[in-house]
Amino acid sequence: MYYNNLHWHPMPECRYPMEYHRRYCWAYPCIDYDIDDGMVCPMMYPDIYYKLYPYVRRVCDLMDNPCILYPTREQIESMVDECYDMCVREMPELEQYAGSIVPVYQEVGAQQFAFRRPILRDLIAIILISELFRRRRRRF
Repeated sequence: MYYNNLHWHPMPECRYPMEYHRRYCWAYPCIDYDIDDGMVCPMMYPDIYYKLYPYVRRVCDLMDNPCILYPTREQIESMVDECYDMCVREMPELEQYAGSIVPVYQEVGAQQFAFRRPILRDLIAIILISELFRRRRRRF
């Protein structure tokens, strides 16, 4: 069809894509998301994640066995312990973060204190389990 007789004019204030990109690029930062990596929004993770993730990945590389689909609970606990020891040894500033022990009441009536393990170990366990699931997910 012949469209020249319709007198279509482009909008002078917004010529897509260059003008739109120049005006609104601050609203949509150019972040290259790596979907294969399993991280949809990498900028939303806290800084502690980026400190711990290389150690978790190293432990997963050392202990990873493709013949075993999922490790046992004891193997995961030993992996968490090994990663925790490496992190605290190589980054002494995590000692303060790791040393925060939260008192938990076992019985409300008796008010007895029991101490749970530091939150850093829990965070390492969460990252480790998500990394193991990421490595064993089905590829489409």
